[in-house]
Amino acid sequence: MAQKKEVKRATKQIDASLNEPINKDAPPTIYGTNVKPELANAVLNLSVDFLKQQQALANGFVMWHPKTWISVLLAATLYLVSHATWPRNTRTVSGFVMQFVLMNQTVLLTFLIVVVLSTSMIFTLLSKFTEKMFQEKIDRVVQSDGDVVFDFGLTKLANGTLKDKSKLQNSQVIVYRETPIALVNIMENKAMSTKYSLVMGISTIGCRRVYIKSGIIEDLLDWALIRTKNIQNDSRQYQSDKPMKLLVDVYSFDKNLRETLAKKGFSLVKSYKLPESRLLGQIFGVRKELWGVQFHYDAKKQK
Repeated sequence: MAQKKEVKRATKQIDASLNEPINKDAPPTIYGTNVKPELANAVLNLSVDFLKQQQALANGFVMWHPKTWISVLLAATLYLVSHATWPRNTRTVSGFVMQFVLMNQTVLLTFLIVVVLSTSMIFTLLSKFTEKMFQEKIDRVVQSDGDVVFDFGLTKLANGTLKDKSKLQNSQVIVYRETPIALVNIMENKAMSTKYSLVMGISTIGCRRVYIKSGIIEDLLDWALIRTKNIQNDSRQYQSDKPMKLLVDVYSFDKNLRETLAKKGFSLVKSYKLPESRLLGQIFGVRKELWGVQFHYDAKKQK
């Protein structure tokens, strides 16, 4: 008789929709947990949503950048100069302005329309570049099944086929009213770690937009620091009395995250030109920044 193969069914997932409001009928509890099989879809959606939030910040940055408005006003001014009728024989500035307005009412109305249309066209064009940049990052996360963020496949986790579950402890999900609202994950930076010092990097961090000012990001950073300390103390590879580092990449337009990192003791390690988009990097001066903190924990002194 042929041996039957055991088929592992995917774990039922917690509602991962970020467009729906939080269930007010659920118990008002909030807690933190590592990534679990039932949270696989939710953490994938959260990590993608964080990238979309950064895209929105990038759009706002280029929208209100002086170079954007200089381009708009230049286009509108060229139209005005080429179509306006200019007053003559006026002795005062106020008289010139009054006659100019009276003589060019239709042209000035069209000038305002040109400003609106130019703003819309330029912003639409620039948003295409930011969309392309972040869509490539989103595609990498989705196509890798979350592996580039969590260092393991989320489908395997949901199906119960993930063998190495040690990396699950490198993530922290904040759940409020049975809805995942925030996430952080850290991964070892093997290129920088040595036998004397552990270097970890934050691969994703963020929360639902409505909770950005709540202090939840600070709590996630605290968790990441504690987790880094625990990894070094529990590992035989690193010496527990040596300093360790926690690093995170930040875009220069992400003012809120930069300020939060500074409050938590992080400092700017390196700033370099944006490699993903020459337009944003060279014309608008967007930079990629590496922030980090070095800290020390002597387990012997704590006993």
